[in-house]
Amino acid sequence: MKKLLTVLLSVLMCLTMFGCSGGGEGGKEGGDDTPKSGADTATFEELLAAGKENGKPLTIYTTHSVINDAIEAFMIKYELDGKIEYSSTQIGDTNQITQVATEVAQGVDGADIIFIQDGGRVLTDLVEEGYVYNWYNKEIQDLVGEDCEPLLVWDYCNKVFIYNVNAGDKSFADGEINNIWYATDPQYAGAVCMKDPSSEGVNMNFLVNLTSDENAAKMADAYKAYYGKDIVLDADCPNAGYQFIKMLYKNGMVLGSSDSTIAKDTAASDKKMSALITLNKYKKSVGKRDDGSANMNFAQDVNPVAGFIYPIYGLQVKNADNPELAKAFLIWLYSAEGWKGDGTMTIKDGSVYKGMSGRFGDYSGNQANPVVDGDLPVKEWKKILIQEDAKQAAEARADVEDFILKIK
Repeated sequence: MKKLLTVLLSVLMCLTMFGCSGGGEGGKEGGDDTPKSGADTATFEELLAAGKENGKPLTIYTTHSVINDAIEAFMIKYELDGKIEYSSTQIGDTNQITQVATEVAQGVDGADIIFIQDGGRVLTDLVEEGYVYNWYNKEIQDLVGEDCEPLLVWDYCNKVFIYNVNAGDKSFADGEINNIWYATDPQYAGAVCMKDPSSEGVNMNFLVNLTSDENAAKMADAYKAYYGKDIVLDADCPNAGYQFIKMLYKNGMVLGSSDSTIAKDTAASDKKMSALITLNKYKKSVGKRDDGSANMNFAQDVNPVAGFIYPIYGLQVKNADNPELAKAFLIWLYSAEGWKGDGTMTIKDGSVYKGMSGRFGDYSGNQANPVVDGDLPVKEWKKILIQEDAKQAAEARADVEDFILKIK
């Protein structure tokens, strides 16, 4: 009995000493495997100092090219360039998910922080598996608010319905695309383009999010407004969201591999063509007709949604070499300086760091950072676009993917 009591006391002492350790932010040598939720109390200055003292390399994987310039500007500004090694590599969502999962599982040196889209897969394949974790401090929370959870939003991008207006009497007229069900109308068969959802997670998440109970109800109402009758669901369609997906594919939706290519093809077509693409690619591809007017436009007044808005998330990797510096960099990105530069900060090639200056369709998680002249603030876009729901996408994605495989 005495021996048993001794063992129990020893266990209790261990629990007391180690059971309340914080964070899960440690490097490769340890750290709690289950990071705590809520805002960290560490400040930018504290994390920057700790990152300098750590001295290990900072490695970034990103889907957005601006991060490559941003890390250079950050390291130069804080006199770390030449003292601490750093790298930023642009990697697409699917490959990034695979690479991060493999590296962490095998204990291989990899990223300290990632900037990534496709919240549905990120939750299931990275967060739930413990390979990455959501982190923010009070400074970020004060700037970003509710967009800190369940995954921290660094940047928003949007995809809207664009259409050509240069094909004479075959072109779409302004106001003609006013209901999302137009994409299922036989008169527009083969006229709707979209980057293949099977190759781009945010597009798949958009379709998945249409099947939520709330959005499916809105889709049913929009169907009646467009077709003038109540929707009748096919036997394999649980709700109006599924019915839309089925009718969309059956109406000859054109699946592309690049938003840029889709934008150019839509503008150049001699028949009615429309597409659901990023606003940024649309703005880059707008040309001029003979009369000097634009050859493309985009629809904003669409029942019930004019497209979707999706985040690029900033997430910490479990076995980071320099987690402190990664977090300091993340905080800096939300500042006005980090978002668009100060007009004087230069990077290695001698050019001035511009960040998101002049870019349509990119919106800071810190909504105090201004948008480009002529664009709408993110709060206005959220009123007319579906916002990616990472949790619902994670829960329902497999079902929707299976459904699409069966109807194609």
